[in-house]
Amino acid sequence: MGIRISGMASGMDTEKIIKDLMKTQREPINRLQRNKYTIEWKRDAYREMNTLLADLQNSLKTLRMSSTFSKKVASSENDSVVSATVKGKPELPSYTVQVTKLAEAGTPPVVSELSLSDVQGITLKLHTDKQEDGSYAKTTEVVISATDSAEQIVSKINSSDTGIKASFFNDKLVLTAANEKDFKVETPNKAVASQSSPAKAAEFTINGVPYEAKSNTFTFDGIEFNLKQVTSTPVVIRTKTDDEAIFNTVKDFVDKYNAIIETINKKISEPKYKSYKPLLDEEKEALPEKTAEKMDAMAKSGILLRDPILTSGLTEMRRALSTSLQVTGVNTAFDTLSEIGIGGPPSGKFAYQENGKLYINEDKLREAIRNNGDDVLKLFTNYSSSNDPATKYKESGVAERLYSELNKIMDKVTKEAGSSGSVYDDSSLAKKLKQTDEDIQRWEDRLKIIEDRYWKQFTAMEKAMSKAQSQGSWFAQMLGQQ
Repeated sequence: MGIRISGMASGMDTEKIIKDLMKTQREPINRLQRNKYTIEWKRDAYREMNTLLADLQNSLKTLRMSSTFSKKVASSENDSVVSATVKGKPELPSYTVQVTKLAEAGTPPVVSELSLSDVQGITLKLHTDKQEDGSYAKTTEVVISATDSAEQIVSKINSSDTGIKASFFNDKLVLTAANEKDFKVETPNKAVASQSSPAKAAEFTINGVPYEAKSNTFTFDGIEFNLKQVTSTPVVIRTKTDDEAIFNTVKDFVDKYNAIIETINKKISEPKYKSYKPLLDEEKEALPEKTAEKMDAMAKSGILLRDPILTSGLTEMRRALSTSLQVTGVNTAFDTLSEIGIGGPPSGKFAYQENGKLYINEDKLREAIRNNGDDVLKLFTNYSSSNDPATKYKESGVAERLYSELNKIMDKVTKEAGSSGSVYDDSSLAKKLKQTDEDIQRWEDRLKIIEDRYWKQFTAMEKAMSKAQSQGSWFAQMLGQQ
């Protein structure tokens, strides 16, 4: 950058004049910058739609699994004796349980016969590691002074590294073996051996076969049993398909599907306001914040209007849900969602106004789950191993089919807009952004040259005027001397 002379001779505000001239020259960059904002908005809008589609696909994972439609619930004919909860996959429809004996927890070795006065001012001997012959292999001495408080005595014993823990309760020193091994406490006046009781196992029969368990709560064949009382009368535990859980899983999916396609439909039908353009930074700064936000919102509106990827994607999603399951062994009375109570708008509504929204006939759906559970399972989860795309499509359950279609839609969106979590972005919009940035940089370089040229021209003019003024002053002085 050369020397810049600003209005010294002419009196003009050269800097402002050049700045104004450059505003016109910057218009191509402004157009590129607005275009960049538009591309970024479209990319972000696409990614937002992909997040919704991924959320919908994630909700399909449970509907694709046969275990979702095989959930069981257990009920006891006498909960006060034995209760049961399904934790896995029970194989039998019922279990007859008779409780002979309840489990009892054992107590660890404990000594609780010593008072505070028994242990003050003595050396306490703790005998541990009891041998088979009744002797103890290790003796640890704990010196307790006559002035030690209960807290100090407890601290000395607990830090003795014997595995024996102490506490005071009702003025008695209570010693417990943390390792649950017998021990003995010896004072100058007495020796006290620890007392313990072994745990007792629960004894019971299931379907006539005797069993034992360490706890009154145990799992058998995918069912968690909780024994509560001994009884001479057997209690029957029955299992059945958890119809309500299946119904709720299906309903939750339909609700999510409706919410997501409503959001996408709104996005692709947003009005476009062509008179509103993205605001440049300097334009935002010149406006009140709320006004700038409103104008940007108007400029963003319709960014995905009638978008072909999303529009065709919604069509394919509706087709995936409405096409009948066509495979050997399928019950043709339950080969479509509409036949189990999931379909389009009820009579009186116009389907085109609903944009693919699903409605549930709850009574019909519950009845299908209750009476034709295997058919409902197949309708949602059937998997086709065919390599022919057309055959695979027809033979796939609706959940499997929709899951696959969502993959295709999301792949198209990702190819167009990339993924926010991806390190390398080779999407179409990423390439456009890169090209736009390069174009902006080229224009910036060009404008720098133009601005330098303006300054050179004005500087040359100032120098010429300054020289002319100097010569005029010299002539005036010469004439004055004559």
